[in-house]
Amino acid sequence: MSLQRTLLVMIGTALIVGLVPAGIVLDRQIASSLEARAREDLAMAAPLLADREQMTNDMEMMHAKEVAGTAGLAAALERSDRARAVGLVEEAAAAFGGEPLVVGPDGRAWSDAIPPEDMVEETLEGAMPVKVVAEGSQLWRVALAPVSGPEGLLGAVGYRTPVDIGTAGTLAGLIGSEVVILFGRDEHISTAPPEVVKTVAVPARNRSGDGLVHELRSESGRRYLMTAAPLGVAGTVAFVRDLDSELAVLPRLRKMAAVVGTFALLGALALAAMLAAALARPVRNLARAASRLADGDFEAPLKRSAIREIDQVTAAFDEMRRALAARLDEVEAANRELADRQRRLTALQAELIQRDRLAASGRLVTELAHEIRNPVANVRNCLEVIRRRTSDRTGRDFADLAIDELLRMHELAERMLDLNRPGDPDVRECDAATVAREVVALVQAGAADEPLEIELTAEGRCHAAIAPDSLKQVLLNLVQNAREAMEDRGRLELTVRCVDDQTVITVMDDGPGIADEALERIFDPFFTTKGHAHGVGLGLFVAEGIIRRYGGRIVAENRSGGGAVFRIELKPAEEARLGEAGQAGSRPDLEISG
Repeated sequence: MSLQRTLLVMIGTALIVGLVPAGIVLDRQIASSLEARAREDLAMAAPLLADREQMTNDMEMMHAKEVAGTAGLAAALERSDRARAVGLVEEAAAAFGGEPLVVGPDGRAWSDAIPPEDMVEETLEGAMPVKVVAEGSQLWRVALAPVSGPEGLLGAVGYRTPVDIGTAGTLAGLIGSEVVILFGRDEHISTAPPEVVKTVAVPARNRSGDGLVHELRSESGRRYLMTAAPLGVAGTVAFVRDLDSELAVLPRLRKMAAVVGTFALLGALALAAMLAAALARPVRNLARAASRLADGDFEAPLKRSAIREIDQVTAAFDEMRRALAARLDEVEAANRELADRQRRLTALQAELIQRDRLAASGRLVTELAHEIRNPVANVRNCLEVIRRRTSDRTGRDFADLAIDELLRMHELAERMLDLNRPGDPDVRECDAATVAREVVALVQAGAADEPLEIELTAEGRCHAAIAPDSLKQVLLNLVQNAREAMEDRGRLELTVRCVDDQTVITVMDDGPGIADEALERIFDPFFTTKGHAHGVGLGLFVAEGIIRRYGGRIVAENRSGGGAVFRIELKPAEEARLGEAGQAGSRPDLEISG
């Protein structure tokens, strides 16, 4: 066989031997990658479900607590007014899309829907359970919260919401798989075809919570990947991927690869035939030089050839090996430079970490400055008044206010550093009207030359369960926000009144109001509509935290005629004292845990 044919056969064989195994390996690698990706997605299902259930239970607990705090509910339970109590809970539960649950002081259900006995017992012991329970062919998520009065627990209220196909669809969207929720003996809720349900029902119940991804095969021979996780104590959620569907793209890829490979092979063989004919005779000389070059000898002698083309190839080969030697030197130099750059990169990463820490410290300082700038401004205003009126009693009054603000500024800095640490337990009540008058006096002192009208309406003495400094901090924050929204011009109304044994404080302005998309996030930390130059979004977050810590609540809404309204609802001081006395009494088992 001639050298030309030998070269052609060798090149063709090499191409076939190289392409076919490579295609097989690539095919298997793609299949393995697709299957591995499906397994990885399913492996995340159980943790994602657990996180979602935790968040859902926390939210339902908060909603049940809100239902339990419905105005007039405790009085209805205390009077054993079943119709009134059920009506109030039904109205409150409707906001969360659930059916009302009401349990009287004797532990019996007053509502049509009856909660599980174990949840009732837990609730009457002061807990707030949230569970998924099965009732016939329906799954329910049940949330209960205790209702307490001056003499102890009066009962339990809450609501239940169905776990249905919508819930299954939401879970399916977590990882893009089919979902089968199994409960009872043979009940299920599924987004998958009946064949899938039949295939995974028994394995899912037996392997729930093991955290593994299992491969199953249906009666028709289809392959499925499944992982199962518990849904509370009443059900099991099976996440299923159709492995055959995941790998359905492989046949098309194989066909395309075969067509492309065939054309590539034919083109390569044609080119190989031409090259073999051109290189067959003079290639031996270059082969010897190339062999020595492979051994690292860059100085092997090359014989000149009388054939011009071969001579050119020989010259090019010599130039190539010299260039290769130079490139190797450059690679070594590049490796040294790369090592040096790696050292510099490590140092830069350390510097970036340090900058991040400094940035975090700077943000903390900014947050503290945001909250204490109002007291500092108030002190400045009071001192300005003292400077102008040092000879009369008004100046002395403002001096007293300035001293109070200095003390409050110090306490504010401490509370910002540890917002969740309870304040002085000896000071837990104040006259809300008196605090409001002090706030108005401070604001009017600072807005003496501004076209801002402030009106205070206080109905008698309203003793609220909150420290005076804490209430002053909240009101100053709300008033300052209103001033900034109205650009220090307009009308600001502040009212204090007692409604249904509660102290209600309302701050209203006639500014532009709050955007609808911002209302839901107005009390979120670091959320602000003022821009980075005017705020960091902590004022309302801190105010809401203070009010919540004292057992009250604060809500924001827009006025119908324009402007914003912030309403603060506080427990009466007497109720706070009764709560403390009850906790210190002889029945610690009635303490409500949140």
